[in-house]
Amino acid sequence: MSTEERQKLQHLFGFDLWCTRKLTDLLLESSSFKEKSACNAFLSHIINAQEIWFNRVINLDFTDVDPWNEYPAEEMKRSAKNTTQKWIDLIGDHEINLNTMIHYQNTKGVDFKNPLWQICHHLVIHGQHHRAQISLMLRNANIEPPPTDYIHYTRLRRNTKGE
Repeated sequence: MSTEERQKLQHLFGFDLWCTRKLTDLLLESSSFKEKSACNAFLSHIINAQEIWFNRVINLDFTDVDPWNEYPAEEMKRSAKNTTQKWIDLIGDHEINLNTMIHYQNTKGVDFKNPLWQICHHLVIHGQHHRAQISLMLRNANIEPPPTDYIHYTRLRRNTKGE
């Protein structure tokens, strides 16, 4: 993959992190509501899924990573940043072929294979799926969720770069 394609994938992981930070900030500022714990669980799950996939890709044991382990809200941003940085570094390593087929088993033990770039896309889309669920829970609690659509991220980045 070209440097430009790598940078686009890194950009998507930056977007993913930005979303997690925005939602974490809102949860930290919010008083208790019925599904606050579930919101935290979904944000934690996004981070855990990225960690599990990273370990699959680089052939580390991921069995000690529980996909539903919950992080305290105060640790969420740091954990998300650390996991995102692993992905950004991996994608930026030009010795890594992003077309490499990754052989793995799902949680039910079924064998699959996908190229690394597809796994990267999956992670960002997976995160957005769960953030949509969080937004729905927030709305049901009469809390306005922050804008986490991709276009908001690109507008913000463009405005902060003076473009």
